[in-house]
Amino acid sequence: MDIVEYQDVKFNGTNEHQSIYKGEPNPDLDNAWDALVFGTKLTAVSAEAVEKLGKSVQPSLVKFMDEDGGGYMTTMEVTHQLHCLNLLRKSTYYDYYKSMADPLLRSSPDQYRLHLNHCIDILRQQLMCTADAGLITYQWVKGYERPYPDFSTWHKCRAIDKLWEWNEEHAVHVPWSRIKRVEQGMDLEEAP
Repeated sequence: MDIVEYQDVKFNGTNEHQSIYKGEPNPDLDNAWDALVFGTKLTAVSAEAVEKLGKSVQPSLVKFMDEDGGGYMTTMEVTHQLHCLNLLRKSTYYDYYKSMADPLLRSSPDQYRLHLNHCIDILRQQLMCTADAGLITYQWVKGYERPYPDFSTWHKCRAIDKLWEWNEEHAVHVPWSRIKRVEQGMDLEEAP
């Protein structure tokens, strides 16, 4: 996608930094994460756009019905990555979220472990793909025997607000009940 804009952002890497995305489980924290994970919408792209993604147009690709605007169903990768990070976050408070009947933790232990391992590896691949070459400096801090890292560093970040805007502008407002296999569709034998 050619919608990417960049901005310079200084991360606040201090342990004391307050963020709506970290802390003990609570409704405000969960609402903030839900807004990240579920706030993005489905989008539709053309066959040409599918091919630019390095994918081939085949009958198993999910396509919206013509009366809903047509096009092939897509979501932004960041949505999946944030979902995976949220699963890891919830896993650190497993008993709490399990007791809340959280949908991410409803599966069998084997399925849950498979999902968790998938997410860990997706995030590893993403981190290695975008390997941050920024440098962390160290300071001498009273009470610490070793040099202390300063994680509050500058980064060149994609302007996430611009991605959210693009997603909203290109959203397909189709209920899941209208997303169906087409008659000539052919299911893959196994998941890609």
